[in-house]
Amino acid sequence: MKKIILAILITTTLSLADFIGGEVDLGFYAHSPSGMAQNGDDIVDIKDDLKWQDESDIFLKAYLEHPVPLIPNIRLGYTKFGHSGEGSVTKSFFWGLLNIDGDVDSNLDLDIYDLTLYYEFLDNWINLDGGLNLKYLNGTLDVNSDHRDISVPIPMLYAKAKIDIPTTDLSFQLEGDYISYDNNQLYDVEVGARYSFALGFGIEAGYKALKIKVDDVDDISMDTKFNGAYGKLVWDF
Repeated sequence: MKKIILAILITTTLSLADFIGGEVDLGFYAHSPSGMAQNGDDIVDIKDDLKWQDESDIFLKAYLEHPVPLIPNIRLGYTKFGHSGEGSVTKSFFWGLLNIDGDVDSNLDLDIYDLTLYYEFLDNWINLDGGLNLKYLNGTLDVNSDHRDISVPIPMLYAKAKIDIPTTDLSFQLEGDYISYDNNQLYDVEVGARYSFALGFGIEAGYKALKIKVDDVDDISMDTKFNGAYGKLVWDF
């Protein structure tokens, strides 16, 4: 009986290994800010006026895939994202009710969560996925004594294209989330190259771009971009 149970467990485990696959990524993202922000009448430059500097943050992704028709695959993601700056302003400006005339101390601190449901439309040396993403931005924006809490869920479109170079361990891919409505726009895009080693492990490097454009959300308007290089470790199982 013990041998029968052990055989069943081994068979079940091997079946699940064939049935369920996925990927886990741990990445590092260097981002440079550009653009404007507004809280009130004055439009301020996030680098020149708020003194935001180049920063680096981490991000995590996990994909779970299966062959069951109609049931979508799942991608989970987390990005730690922030910018800060302090210094003397070259010109005074109003931020909300504050007259910033002298020193400015500003900080954007965000946790970005992603839940994506997607389908595989092609799965050979050309891979094509598409679906829907829910991105949740949670954090704070501080400019001197003005404190704002940020808690915004954003539904987005999701797409990924991956091309495996035949007879090599090299592949190229483009992945991103996108939405645009009224005067608001958000995208989060990666384009990179991957080299795969044994047992599904690999490395990937490329370029990552995040745009946040919002029009009068809780009195805040922004038209900003955060672009830079990324690298990540990959386990494809």
